[in-house]
Amino acid sequence: MGSSSRFRILAAAIMCGAAITLVGAGVGDAASTPALTGHASSVSGTSAQLNGTIDPGGLDTFWAFQYGTSTAYGQTTSPVPLNGTSKMAVSTVIRGLQAGTTYHFRLIAVQGAAGTSGESTGFVADDVTFTTSGSPSITTSSQNGKKHAKASLRSRTLHVRGRATLIPWGCSGSAGAVCKITMSLSAKGKSGSVSCGTGTFSASTGKRRSVRVALKTKCLALVSAARHHRLGATLKATSRAGSGSLKTKVTLVG
Repeated sequence: MGSSSRFRILAAAIMCGAAITLVGAGVGDAASTPALTGHASSVSGTSAQLNGTIDPGGLDTFWAFQYGTSTAYGQTTSPVPLNGTSKMAVSTVIRGLQAGTTYHFRLIAVQGAAGTSGESTGFVADDVTFTTSGSPSITTSSQNGKKHAKASLRSRTLHVRGRATLIPWGCSGSAGAVCKITMSLSAKGKSGSVSCGTGTFSASTGKRRSVRVALKTKCLALVSAARHHRLGATLKATSRAGSGSLKTKVTLVG
């Protein structure tokens, strides 16, 4: 197979998020990877510029960014070819992001004719995060499609009182529209993530409410153990009217 055909296959593999498992020579380690993830810039509520550095080392190279709301990523930018013998700054702008949400991203690269076998090698750089501006929200629509409502989280710091926490939400949009969502809250400890509880929010536009979520025993134990520092947690919400969902990081404070 010619180099151009091989790179087309590798490029397609990167776009599918499977480049690292498809390349024949395996994954480069942190010490030898030619890819370095930088920091995000020009971050707004719906877009961001992802930055990094690639060292082609004289080899034909393809690079791309993987990104998403967790280290599972789920999205990959279009692969870009690169040639040269010195380090080069690379960047791309991603759009359609959720406001007030933490995103993970990393730079990946595939180099051809690497190693004595002439096979291609995939490399993965470190994970970096950024948070979009604004409040995370869900946009929904009524059955007739003419009325729209947006439920927004009004604070990402949740205070635990007794055995429960209050999650503050607001509803905005067309007059007469209604926000309806269900939500779940989980926290991560040394032994993994535990469920904290669930709640529901239903209100017409222009209304604000705080949803009381009774915390489960294991979640309370984590909060108690983290009494002297903030405990990171994840809030997931899904609309029950129209469409929309979000997943965002919040902080539990005991």
